[in-house]
Amino acid sequence: MIEVELGELKKVGKDFAEILKQRMKTEITVKGGTIIVSDPANGSLSMKDAKLHVKHALHHLKLDEDYRVLSEHHKIHLVKVEEKRAHYVAKAGTAPAPGKSLPYFFPG
Repeated sequence: MIEVELGELKKVGKDFAEILKQRMKTEITVKGGTIIVSDPANGSLSMKDAKLHVKHALHHLKLDEDYRVLSEHHKIHLVKVEEKRAHYVAKAGTAPAPGKSLPYFFPG
């Protein structure tokens, strides 16, 4: 049994579960903000495969650029990606004239 915690994606939980059900071919139940994936009858489901299916479902719902898929033990978490801030400040303006910036005499 694997749990997929949707976090902020509770609204699309049913659509998400339907996509996972089609791909994994196993029983899936939705309880609040958590999707519970049962082990399939034909064998066991690895975390790696489950994570891959969750990533595919995010891509299918066009949410793959906004969310990351993190996994630990028998849980998969969907985490919103934060925007990265630039570490530098772009300065507006033009470069000074060569006569003002060079340390020696520049004929002009």
